[in-house]
Amino acid sequence: MLSLRVFGQDVHFVKEDITFHLSHEYFIVDGYYWFSNPSDSGAERLIYYPLPIRGKTGSVDSIDVFDITQGIQPIISDRTEAGFGFTLAIASHDTALCHIAYRQKLSGDSAMYILRSTQAWNRPLEFAEYKLVVEDSIAITGSSYDPDKVYDIEGKKIYLWRRTNFMPEKEFVVHFKPK
Repeated sequence: MLSLRVFGQDVHFVKEDITFHLSHEYFIVDGYYWFSNPSDSGAERLIYYPLPIRGKTGSVDSIDVFDITQGIQPIISDRTEAGFGFTLAIASHDTALCHIAYRQKLSGDSAMYILRSTQAWNRPLEFAEYKLVVEDSIAITGSSYDPDKVYDIEGKKIYLWRRTNFMPEKEFVVHFKPK
């Protein structure tokens, strides 16, 4: 679930589709995010993407942002331990699709993805899908949201969450231990 904030009300955050990968060393977030501009004029907005604060989790060592609609890699601005920003341009009555990925070194028995920042958009996500791919040598001991389905595929467990009209009230946290 995405944690973005925009300044201005003519851009809406409408959908996210994220795959998380959990290994002994890293938590990788690989997501697609849809934004719409229902207004009669084009919009250019600063998007702020929060990251889990170090100390509760490990440090983020790489970030990639790509605006699929424009075919460009936006410049990442204001990068701190708490998050980063980038500018997104959307034509009137159009939708923009962004790919955002980051890798976080693990330091403990849990991983977190920030969801509650969706509340800053003042509207629920129309649709959200989350997949957690876990190596066979790791056991999930709990999560802040119960998965809708769990699959065993080629020595990995894949947890699936699907939500419509979703306004997160808590962060996505998964707890784990080595098997």
